Amino acid sequence: MTASISDLLLVTISIPPRQIEQLLDALARLPHHINPELRYEEWRTWVVFPAYRSWLDDIERTIGLEPFESATLQYTAVAGQA
Repeated sequence: MTASISDLLLVTISIPPRQIEQLLDALARLPHHINPELRYEEWRTWVVFPAYRSWLDDIERTIGLEPFESATLQYTAVAGQA
């Protein structure tokens, strides 16, 4: 299966800083190559990475298996898409 650029999303996960290692370990178990960018604020950490729409079920399932406190997951279309 070949994904097109129109299927590309930007995934943002917001999580408490004390759980960042647990989240990165969970993302490393995905069957897809994830190269996250980390953005920090005093009370939150954002993990941001591109992903294809077809990966979303795997991402949601993997994150749902972990006991993350107040984690939020957001998807945004990559700029330039309709």
